[in-house]
Amino acid sequence: MKLSIIIPAYNEEERIEKTLNSYFSFFNKKFSIKEYEIIVIPNNCSDSTVNILKKLGKKHENLVFKEFKKKIGKAGALIEGFKLAEGNLIGFVDADNSAPPESFFRLLNNINNNDGVIGSRWIKGAEIELEQPLARRILSRIFNLLVRIIMGLHYHDTQCGCKLFKKEAIKSILPNLEYTKWSFDIELLYQMKRINAKIKEIPIKWADDSRTHLNIAKAPMQMFIALIKLRILYSPLKFIMKK
Repeated sequence: MKLSIIIPAYNEEERIEKTLNSYFSFFNKKFSIKEYEIIVIPNNCSDSTVNILKKLGKKHENLVFKEFKKKIGKAGALIEGFKLAEGNLIGFVDADNSAPPESFFRLLNNINNNDGVIGSRWIKGAEIELEQPLARRILSRIFNLLVRIIMGLHYHDTQCGCKLFKKEAIKSILPNLEYTKWSFDIELLYQMKRINAKIKEIPIKWADDSRTHLNIAKAPMQMFIALIKLRILYSPLKFIMKK
């Protein structure tokens, strides 16, 4: 199998069917159904997300989903998706289709000799159809600055939900990934840095969806705390003591 696309889902009854139809319509023109799979990990859903997936599963045999009754969040959903993925390339996108299939296909076209390719909304060439509210854009830039300072990751957009990696890279770091919340993308990229993975950042087409689960009032402090915890988790002293 060439490709696995993972989609975390928490109460996505209003968006998941449209997103999946969009991705299946696009990738059915690029690959046979034996060459790619879409893995959806619904967790703690109290709406009709799972019923929608069951219905779509009858239509698309390369749709895989595994439900978790408890809340495992985006981090847990992606980790579980990584475990299930059979593709030589493993990527993930958000359930809201903010990164359309054309954007994900750009990642595929740029993987080449890279270990991973990540989409960016903040570098030249990005096509932003609908911008985030000003408060979220400011929060994003402040958080990005902190990521650079605290974690030493010099990417323009660590939080964009459109990433692709080679299977070998994912499997090599999978045992070390934690069920972090706000900082999962950062932990993933930091783990890639630790194994000297070659990661390329490219501009993508992207549109904001206002129906976000992000609480803008609580998010800044939660994100900062998560980043500090991650820095402590990967402190040089900890690794020295392990040795």
